[in-house]
Amino acid sequence: MYTYDSLLHLDLESSSLCNALCPVCNRRDSGGIKNTDFVETYITLERFKEWFRDDMVSNLFSIQLCGNYGDAMTNPELIPILEHVKILNPEIKITMNTNASGRNPQFWKDLGRLVGNNGHVTFSIDGLEDTNHIYRRGTHWDKIMMAVKNYISTGASARWDYLIFKHNQHQIEEAKQLSIDLGFEHFMYKKALGFISNDKNRVGMEGIYVLNDQGQLDYMIEPPSNSKFQNSVIREYLKNTKFTKHEGEDVESPQALKTFNIEKNTPKHVATPFVEDRSRPLTEWEHKLGNTEIHCAVIKPKSLFVSSEGLVFPCCFTASKYYAGDNEEVAQLKKFINDFGRNNISLHHNSLEDIIDGPMFQERWVENFNDNDIRGKRLRTCSIFCGKDTNSEMKETFESVTIADDAIKLNS
Repeated sequence: MYTYDSLLHLDLESSSLCNALCPVCNRRDSGGIKNTDFVETYITLERFKEWFRDDMVSNLFSIQLCGNYGDAMTNPELIPILEHVKILNPEIKITMNTNASGRNPQFWKDLGRLVGNNGHVTFSIDGLEDTNHIYRRGTHWDKIMMAVKNYISTGASARWDYLIFKHNQHQIEEAKQLSIDLGFEHFMYKKALGFISNDKNRVGMEGIYVLNDQGQLDYMIEPPSNSKFQNSVIREYLKNTKFTKHEGEDVESPQALKTFNIEKNTPKHVATPFVEDRSRPLTEWEHKLGNTEIHCAVIKPKSLFVSSEGLVFPCCFTASKYYAGDNEEVAQLKKFINDFGRNNISLHHNSLEDIIDGPMFQERWVENFNDNDIRGKRLRTCSIFCGKDTNSEMKETFESVTIADDAIKLNS
């Protein structure tokens, strides 16, 4: 792995607070029952200064504000933190991802001033006023447009990231034109991750299941169709399901689950603790996970991830699994961390330098990459996301990314 002195990129989860209820986020079970395993908190300016020495910040090439469990805009001290970073490192590249449904105009102007053209903010907007909240539940269109307009008014670089589903695939061209009108530099659209099929506890069809706070099925989000779907059918579906909402309203559950969805007749989904059966033979897929060559995505850019609680991981993928729901992959990752000692990767108990130059990063993560036993040291998470022959879903998403040339040329 890399060493502390060679770090170039910090992926910082500045907050684990969020206003949205996205169904694929590990904050909740499919957007429903809240995950109580993680702590809702944020990194203060004082804590940032304590965890990250001035010389380390000065040497960074870039800092990313995304996170697994929260939106960076929810950190009440985000602007002071970034002002501190820019004083130490005026040329640092700042990037951030946000649903943008919050804060006030001054916040977004301050953020634009600090990010400028050296970095960018990616606004995750998955549709237009009548569709964005179907996946980005809990967000409000008027707030998003306020944020976008105030941020872009500073001249800072903005990107629109558009996840394609069946319910919004007919709006891509309209959204692209809106991005041009608003002044975005890039408009990117791609197929979303998170589609499942044949879940033994739910209806067996491909889709993203969206649950209510009682753990019952509200509706299902389907992947984009391969053929061009009739706009009239989609609009009728949106009308029938009463998806459209306005500022200040709670997210509505659809009343008529037709055309794209299934009837709301499934029982409450209750997750059961995972118990590994080590006596069963490994599947062909599991053997492949064990034998694939790992190309760790963070070694070359010398990047690391720090959670809002101060836990230090190589990447957001490994960090995201530590508080996720029980399954074989998550249970293995939790055991890997807990056997080493959670406090040993915590900035509350150790310096960042000691963690990076210590045995977890210099030995244990590397041993995981080099082992070929999925029940030994090899982590499923590393194979799934960075395995040369096993990260097909990630590759499919990356290959589906399309950047709209018209939006790029607008400001060139």
